[in-house]
Amino acid sequence: MQELFTYASLRTFSGAVTATLLVVQFLKEIDLLKRFPTHWLVFGVAQGIVMASNVSTGAFSVASIPICFLNGLLVAFSALGSWHVIHDSLVGSRSKKTRNR
Repeated sequence: MQELFTYASLRTFSGAVTATLLVVQFLKEIDLLKRFPTHWLVFGVAQGIVMASNVSTGAFSVASIPICFLNGLLVAFSALGSWHVIHDSLVGSRSKKTRNR
């Protein structure tokens, strides 16, 4: 059987974005986390996934912290953007009409 997620796959861009989307969709329904804007939750989850995957594969060092931070931002913005593309294509013009009012 193929493994779905591994730490090596989480270190890839697509793996980190996919995992971020899945984790955020699950976590954002928890009452304690509903107080926070979703984009901050996405940012925190993305940073956590990037850092955890680097630590677990032995690629983490103090010198790599700025790169991990930038990669976390890239993953977070990509996850947000892909969610908006998926959501807008599924919901379509209903949400656009509501936003324009």
